[in-house]
Amino acid sequence: MLTCQKCGKVITEKEALVHKEAKNEQSIICPDCFKAATGVDYKTFAFRKESAKQTFFAVIFCLAATIYAFIEKGPIYGVFGIAATILIYLFASKVK
Repeated sequence: MLTCQKCGKVITEKEALVHKEAKNEQSIICPDCFKAATGVDYKTFAFRKESAKQTFFAVIFCLAATIYAFIEKGPIYGVFGIAATILIYLFASKVK
């Protein structure tokens, strides 16, 4: 059992979150204090972070495929690849 360093609430190790402050100091906080500090609960925060990673890798893969298509097949396929990359980025970033 751990204690939240902001509100003093007793929490389990599974619930505990490590918060890094501006002064580079780390403190153990509860999910309620995390929500108060950031304005969003931790599960939503973690989901958005993972979604951003997946979008980043999808766009990088599409750009690599676009460059390959441009070199091997010609400029028409390169333009289609750029359009597909933009659409993937837009649709992937809009999913909630």
